[in-house]
Amino acid sequence: MKNTFRNIFLTIGLGTLIFTPMIIIDNGFNDTMISVLIWLGASIIYGLSFAILNWKSVFRIPLHFLVCFAVTLVIRCAYSFFINGELNLKKTLIITSPIFIAVYIVLFIYIKYFGHITGIKKSEE
Repeated sequence: MKNTFRNIFLTIGLGTLIFTPMIIIDNGFNDTMISVLIWLGASIIYGLSFAILNWKSVFRIPLHFLVCFAVTLVIRCAYSFFINGELNLKKTLIITSPIFIAVYIVLFIYIKYFGHITGIKKSEE
């Protein structure tokens, strides 16, 4: 089961890298593709931030959470500003925060039980 979930996530990631250029070639570089590329870039930064979880510090999980949230918030704010010409930070925070927290919790549980984070074991619960 562990390998199945890992393989599903890897194929989704690799598939994204393959289908994105194909969609750009087929449909052109429209607003949707700009959004996809922006979030693909954010995913690369999220992937780099995963290295924080390999640290031996007690603060690695909160720090990883804050780095990922900061990346998400910066991209949401920049995207909102460039698309709408204005930034409503309160609205962006109200929409982004609960969605980000829910997704982070789901991914954290997945990584804890099916992936690997150094130093987090099921016995530490």
